[in-house]
Amino acid sequence: MTIFNRSKLKPLCYLSIVLVSSVGHVNAKSGDYLRSYQIGSQNWGSMSVKGASAYFGSDNGKFYALNLDRNRLAWQFETGGIVRSKAAIYNHKLFFTSDDGYLYALNRWSGTELWRVSLNDDKVVRNLPANHAPWDFDYTKSSPTVSNGTVYVGSGDNHLYAVDIYSGKIKWSFKANDMIRSTPTVYQKQVIFGSLDGSVYSLNSTTGDLSWKFETGGPIVSSPAVIDNKVIVGSRDTHVYALDVSSGKGLWQYEMPGGSWVESSATPSESGHAFYLGSSDANILLKIDATNGDVLWTFQTNGWSWGKPLVKNGKVYIGAVGHDEPGWYNTESGFYSVDAASGSLLWQYKPKRVEGFVHGGVYASPSIVNGQVLVPDLDGYIHVFDE
Repeated sequence: MTIFNRSKLKPLCYLSIVLVSSVGHVNAKSGDYLRSYQIGSQNWGSMSVKGASAYFGSDNGKFYALNLDRNRLAWQFETGGIVRSKAAIYNHKLFFTSDDGYLYALNRWSGTELWRVSLNDDKVVRNLPANHAPWDFDYTKSSPTVSNGTVYVGSGDNHLYAVDIYSGKIKWSFKANDMIRSTPTVYQKQVIFGSLDGSVYSLNSTTGDLSWKFETGGPIVSSPAVIDNKVIVGSRDTHVYALDVSSGKGLWQYEMPGGSWVESSATPSESGHAFYLGSSDANILLKIDATNGDVLWTFQTNGWSWGKPLVKNGKVYIGAVGHDEPGWYNTESGFYSVDAASGSLLWQYKPKRVEGFVHGGVYASPSIVNGQVLVPDLDGYIHVFDE
């Protein structure tokens, strides 16, 4: 097991995005630190990878393309707001949103803007995580999903938008009763998403007409996943729900220990009959049977695992964010590689502390490229480890 402490690194060289350190990949052991890229701003958005390029946004309002073969910045694009959405990639195009209120389409090779369309949420004021009311914890963003020539994305103006990928023209929109921070899932001819109004919606992907609606008891920021013909989604009412994908009927529900919110989105196991899910106050990663909701194992993260786990090659990767404000119980930041079958720890690293109520850690999902794990950290770095 490898335990890596981020605070011990020293800068060695500088690029447009700073390459902090680099070690040889030959004979590296699982979890060995390889290098880091300094962005200089918190990274809440998950990365998208295509070929040898990684695409991601940052709280400095910029969106980056990183060439992993050459360890250098390929291009950057500046928006007018923080970028916490993950990019959707379709051929030579990529799509992402910014808090400046726009959905952007860029050429992924050059970073040239192809079009932008307003999502009408540039005036939305985020209530970021804090140790005082209101307990909104509005820290995430709906990311685009591409299917059949259409980009589907939620907005802070309470609408889900369907946008033509070529022209940027809005095909249709659907209004929920609160903001949509959940990333939509397209399954067959359905677009499925959650809202802060506490409901899960399924719309006809062509027309935007409502197919079904399921109401939970709390806001939903997690993204629905279709696993074993069930919609798996978490709510801040402390429950994970399994819904019939065709009708929206509830099939089973699991109550998280300790009254924990369910912020994390489910990731299917490689067999497809179970899934992995993080938790908030419960401070655990869970493997759950999709058939009946039985918990197969839990792993202690010691922090809020709000992000979506990554599952690959028999391993589960997940981060945790921490806080230690007076009047609250303390949580710890971390990043973990866990055996998918047993739930045992394989390796981990301890993120550097940052200023704020959330004092550091990993929210975004990592990516794996050529046996290397790329981890966006709230310390302003992309850290790279051997898989």
